[in-house]
Amino acid sequence: MTAPEEFRPATAAGRSVRCGAAFHAAVLELAAARRVGVPDLAAAALLLVPAASADPGVRDGGGEALLEVGATAVCDAASDQTIRKALAAALALADPGARILAGDDVRRLEAAVETLGYRNKTLAHALQRLSFQPLDGRITEVRDAAQLFGFVNQWCFDEEQVRRRFRELAPVYHPDTGIVACRERMGQLIDARNLLVHHVRTVYSSGDWVAKRGGPPS
Repeated sequence: MTAPEEFRPATAAGRSVRCGAAFHAAVLELAAARRVGVPDLAAAALLLVPAASADPGVRDGGGEALLEVGATAVCDAASDQTIRKALAAALALADPGARILAGDDVRRLEAAVETLGYRNKTLAHALQRLSFQPLDGRITEVRDAAQLFGFVNQWCFDEEQVRRRFRELAPVYHPDTGIVACRERMGQLIDARNLLVHHVRTVYSSGDWVAKRGGPPS
């Protein structure tokens, strides 16, 4: 009967840890790069690196292998899983861009991410409640178009204001990337923009806009 992995005694040649073949090769490469033996690398990883990473397991794409980690007191006192996790963390930290964060910092970052996620959901729900309901069919009346854009009436805006308002609303309702994605609403916004721009250009040339505004446009 094979002894459980956690309690397998060290062999005369030293401690052997089951691991994936690709993981085995990566550990040997890191040890060579650091110019230390695998036992020293394993002992340092157990002492200095938090074993909080996932266990890479005993098999990977390259199959299974045995990693000789020596007969050190640190390694002998640790389970195979703990050694693998510590070495996995050491491999990750070998990346020049890797950083070690204190547990309190990690928890603060996780809490901040959770808070931002909650706020984004709250904002999306608020926008959903405040967003207009699509009218039946296409937008054909200037008063309806003005209402969709949030203008008080059809005489209180110019072309630049229409385009600026469209740029503000389009990212909200865009069917692929919008916070309140809706293809129908986006289509009606486009209809409303075109209708309002045409309205502004028409009343400018006819003089109706000046009369309604009570003077020449600024």
